[in-house]
Amino acid sequence: MSARNDDGHSRHRRGRGGPFGRHRGGPFGGRGPRMFDSGALRLVVLGLIAEEPRHGYDIIKALEAKFQGAYSPSPGAIYPMLQMLEEADLVVSEADGNKRLFSITDQGKTYLEESAAELERINAQIQHVAGRMGGVAIGDELRSLRWTVHSRMRSGEWNADKTEKAREILKSARRDLEDL
Repeated sequence: MSARNDDGHSRHRRGRGGPFGRHRGGPFGGRGPRMFDSGALRLVVLGLIAEEPRHGYDIIKALEAKFQGAYSPSPGAIYPMLQMLEEADLVVSEADGNKRLFSITDQGKTYLEESAAELERINAQIQHVAGRMGGVAIGDELRSLRWTVHSRMRSGEWNADKTEKAREILKSARRDLEDL
């Protein structure tokens, strides 16, 4: 139940909705650890599909490129979203070998036209963040570091001494980054 002001109207801002409701301020407006608010991500994905028909993997790579490698959505975020976009008749898909190729529908184009200002604002936020990084893609290094640590731990190559040394290296790197 939403709070009401003196004239009985809701004090909470209501968006115009659309098939998925409104998002909370672009790729950085959500709560919690998520990089991308799901409503903003859906709009950006729809915009990418409007540029040209795409496979899910192509969408992931296009988003990664927009963020200079600092953000890459998981397949678990993209593929269910594509299914929701298709169920809302905003995109259609067709078999393309063992993949699905997604194209925007007329209804999707209309929704995108109605949301053009919002999409432009979100893309401007993305470009601003990517521009601040100066073309340096640290996301790849972060993923490589994570993969290295996990693979070494799983392989059993590290004993207690090596594990403690790795922990100290990571702590030192974190402190160095905090001091930048």
